[in-house]
Amino acid sequence: MNRIFDAEQQGEFERRHGATVAAVRAAGVQHFVVTGSENIFYLTGATFEPLERPFFLIVGADGSRRMLVPMLELDHMGKAWGVAPHDIRFYREYPALAGDGWAERLLGNDLLGDRFAFDDQTPSSVADVLRPAGGQSANLLRGIRMVKSNWEVAQIERAARYADWGVQAVLQAAWNGGTVAETYAATQALTRKIVREVADWDALATKVIAAAWPAPFSAEPHSIPRLLDRLGAGPHVAMVLTRVNGYAAESERTFFTTPPTAQERELFGFMTRAREIALGLVQPGIACAEIDAAVNAFLDGVGFSDFRTRLHRCGHGFGLGNHEPPWIALGSTDILASNMLISIEPGIYVRGVGGYRHSDTVLVTTDGYRCLTRAPSNIDALVLGRPTLRHRIASQVTRHALRMQGAIAPRPSDG
Repeated sequence: MNRIFDAEQQGEFERRHGATVAAVRAAGVQHFVVTGSENIFYLTGATFEPLERPFFLIVGADGSRRMLVPMLELDHMGKAWGVAPHDIRFYREYPALAGDGWAERLLGNDLLGDRFAFDDQTPSSVADVLRPAGGQSANLLRGIRMVKSNWEVAQIERAARYADWGVQAVLQAAWNGGTVAETYAATQALTRKIVREVADWDALATKVIAAAWPAPFSAEPHSIPRLLDRLGAGPHVAMVLTRVNGYAAESERTFFTTPPTAQERELFGFMTRAREIALGLVQPGIACAEIDAAVNAFLDGVGFSDFRTRLHRCGHGFGLGNHEPPWIALGSTDILASNMLISIEPGIYVRGVGGYRHSDTVLVTTDGYRCLTRAPSNIDALVLGRPTLRHRIASQVTRHALRMQGAIAPRPSDG
């Protein structure tokens, strides 16, 4: 299987390869062994599902590129950029007989020299073999991946547009008394939209999560709400995470299905002010820890000094994953630079009541920032109207589908 890359993509891979070779030389090693699927995708454009069969890309200080892959993936990896067919080696099916497995093929021939490093995404089962053979763990790609090219920014901006579309789909499906299951339908709708519109769509490099986290579960941002949890009073969060052909973004909005109380408006206002403070600091040269500290100082001043009401940092980086450096956190040593992509998402979480959080995908520019996500952010735009006939029909259809799938018990009248 071969893949044709256009001139812009060719240039992108050449840039990444050159930067990686320079990092290998600076580390004083002969070879860098890349095993993480994200890092192999970053350097070759090849997607795959490793399962129990590890993949290896070996980048040499001399600029060479070779791969070791499972035998059944040998032809498939012909789509990898910058690796000639004769430089793709294979090992026998896992578990292989002695002498035919990946360890023997990787260490027992000319693939590696005396001094080599392996990336920090390497699974422990593989690292336990490479370390005694003289390998050392090294994160040579961290700095290269953090600062994006203009081509990468365009890919992430596309993912951000889809994330915004997903937020609108969640808000359209949500209503007072509706279920989480109805908002999860946005995941399927957005996935179908991406498949239709992205000409070179890659199923292995695309993932969508779109749904509403209802109050009070919105105070537990990494929990998974139940399908039949209902949206009633309190703050809900529309959460949409996208990864489109390998490049990630997110858009999240706090919303209400009933008119917010005075206290809810106040908490929403504190959250949006914290967001404004964070965005106002985003520019090249600013320490990421400084942004988180400013947000913390503001929230401390309005009565949210307990870390349990804040739960997490102000933000994180985007790229091939939804969570990667730079980290916008007190303990971070990262410094912002132009063409970094970050989230800004300061939150307030009240246990048993709900959470307040907007999240945006933000590009650091030469003189500040640009939000790539543009979903409505003011409270009046995020208070939903009364349910319509369409909402009630969708609710009935969703419940029927769940009963047919056995996700909920049938009513007595359903037989």
